[in-house]
Amino acid sequence: MEKLFFDRLLFVFALKPILMGFAGMAVAGLSFPLAGVIVLRNGLIPLRFMLMHGVLLAGVLSVAFGFPMLLSAILINLVLVVLIVAFKKQARNLGASSSAVMVLTMAGASLLAHALDVPAKDTLDLLWGSPFAMSFSDLAVLFAVSAILVLYCLTQYRKITAVFFDSDVALSIGVNIRLHHIAMIALTALVIAVSMRIMGALLLDSLLILPVLSVSGSSCSVRSLFVRSAACGFAISLAGYPIAVMADLPVSGVVSALAVLVYSVFRLAKARQVAHQVRVRR
Repeated sequence: MEKLFFDRLLFVFALKPILMGFAGMAVAGLSFPLAGVIVLRNGLIPLRFMLMHGVLLAGVLSVAFGFPMLLSAILINLVLVVLIVAFKKQARNLGASSSAVMVLTMAGASLLAHALDVPAKDTLDLLWGSPFAMSFSDLAVLFAVSAILVLYCLTQYRKITAVFFDSDVALSIGVNIRLHHIAMIALTALVIAVSMRIMGALLLDSLLILPVLSVSGSSCSVRSLFVRSAACGFAISLAGYPIAVMADLPVSGVVSALAVLVYSVFRLAKARQVAHQVRVRR
């Protein structure tokens, strides 16, 4: 029975769409949580919503004019980064400017979809992307964005940590705060554009946010948070994808459910640890 299972597993993973999807999921699981650390430590959750709506706007333009979807999503999100940096000069915080640009993006997508007669279903399908539909070019872009993100975190780790800790302190030791804020926002924009186009919004949150939230309570430093988040996301991808394939279930649903399960286990373990410490002190 066990041999039959592994024979079937090897046969299934020899299929090109399955193998390419697995490669994409493994890379995304390893690298996307690094962007999740940036999002959560910088309070960029509103920015994440704005950029997701940017991909929907790109979807409208792609369907209406036949533009390449992935390229459109990347370009639109980079334009939104430029806009938010411009708004930042006048807005008090990034949340306010993100909300303003998000509303502008939603309005643009709605008006263009109506004017160009673009069916809502065609753009909303972006929320349910599939790793099985990845082409070689999609995979290459995913690898490139992931490599840039990993290299940035490795080479600029000390400066990133300083920005996370205190902007004034970082500025006093010569860190270009504005440049790194722009770099972090731009990388987040690229990750969201690529992941929503290739994998969908559900998998985006499963690999971007939940691995970071899962290990945040047990990480004693920023370095530990980066490493553990990447390891957690990688493990979720490696475990969830084969389960989905072998059980003939949606990858997004299985990986997301597994991510929530992992998060719940970590939270429960942390709650028990805190309760134990309280009892010991008493």
